[in-house]
Amino acid sequence: MKIKSLSLLVRINFGRVHLVRLALINPAPVIEEDLDIATRQKSWPPLGLLYNGEILRREGHEVKILDQDVLGYSTDKTLKWIKRRDPEILGLSPLTISLPSALEIAKLAKNWNEYLVIVFGNVIATLSYEHLLKNYEYIDFCLRGETEFTFPKFIKFIEKGGDLKDIPGLSYRKDGIIHANPLPSPIKNLDAIPFPNREELIDFNYRMGSHKFTILATSRGCPFRCKFCAVHVVSNSRGIWRARSIENVLSELHYLQSKGYEEFSFVDDCFIVNPKRTVKLCQRMKKEKIDMIWSCEGRVDQGSKEILKTMQYANCYNLLLGIESANQRILDYYDKQITPEMTKKVIKNVKKAGIENIAGLFVVGGPDETIQEIIHTLRFGLELDLTFVQFQLLYVLQGSEIWADAVQKGLINEEKDWNKYIIAADIYPTAVKRKIIEKLIDKAFIEFFSRPKFLLRELFRTVKSPYRLQNILSMLGSISKQKNGA
Repeated sequence: MKIKSLSLLVRINFGRVHLVRLALINPAPVIEEDLDIATRQKSWPPLGLLYNGEILRREGHEVKILDQDVLGYSTDKTLKWIKRRDPEILGLSPLTISLPSALEIAKLAKNWNEYLVIVFGNVIATLSYEHLLKNYEYIDFCLRGETEFTFPKFIKFIEKGGDLKDIPGLSYRKDGIIHANPLPSPIKNLDAIPFPNREELIDFNYRMGSHKFTILATSRGCPFRCKFCAVHVVSNSRGIWRARSIENVLSELHYLQSKGYEEFSFVDDCFIVNPKRTVKLCQRMKKEKIDMIWSCEGRVDQGSKEILKTMQYANCYNLLLGIESANQRILDYYDKQITPEMTKKVIKNVKKAGIENIAGLFVVGGPDETIQEIIHTLRFGLELDLTFVQFQLLYVLQGSEIWADAVQKGLINEEKDWNKYIIAADIYPTAVKRKIIEKLIDKAFIEFFSRPKFLLRELFRTVKSPYRLQNILSMLGSISKQKNGA
């Protein structure tokens, strides 16, 4: 196969080993009007890029990751970083919200070096590869699905040549036609994915308050089928849950602790889905002296007293609960398979277990959700004994059932809207207007944090909590440094 037939001018030494220089980028979200970078957070590293980078690093390739999301680099500054790395392959992993910056980075990089091979991955590359390859000639390939074991196959093609048809999930142009190889099967043995050397791959000190912080996943997928969710898209495994072995998870936790990490978050889509496994993992963590503080997200129907007490015993300080709505009609529409009574019960169980902080996650603005139902959910959030609330408008995620419904009803045009972050209230004629919902959310959020009873209760809890006090001191220290120009 001739490389020119792929519209690439890649310098490849066919038939001999050629270790490759790679630059991988987690692009930042942007303010669309002027392409200003919107730094969202300073704590959560790009786990998918870390997994891919570690596998390639272990194969001897030169790999570095830039997390534009936490650094807040402009596209010009990002290009300077790329030039210093002088990679042969540039990989970008955008979400819809960060696609504009990813496209700008790719365009600038290709203008700088026409020989640079540019690959896109993640959800949007999986679902919208045709749009990306058709509309942006500077994107050479899209790698769809889970890429931990297909990216190395692609690199071998760059090293030695071969047939692109042999790389699962690869999309590319050939003779003016866009080709898409079949998606790879979901990775069954998650233990085969090495845990990454985070410091080696990314030059950034991720922290949660004063703690050295990171994230890890003990499983992938979710057995539930919530209509607004698209978590299954990349893995092509809707309704399927896959878990790492407890031994493998513990090995990574020991490794992280040896590297000085003090806090982490389990980012499983459904951490408590297997109660026996959760209890066993937490018991082993305590027995093997894993002393790091940790967080996770859970469903309200999976919080028995035994599980929650065991989690607290193993140093779980923060629990995020997907409460979603106070209205059974809306919960049933989302196919959540939970009830508001379950929410009330699990919060009582969390408090009895002694887990310090509970965050409630709510979604409002469904396709036919009434204003009375929205207010009911907001009031519900104020009535519960929560440390924090997140009231979020319903986004219509590509790959979700609600996206398919909106397409079927003619509310979304997949040719025009594939790259848009769409809010249900903006497209459904039966929904409450977005501006009205936003005003209600703002009012509820202010009221949540200004309730005298809440303030007194949380002040008392904070005084008793070294964890909270440490985070407050760290926050004050950061503010002081910013004021002093440090």
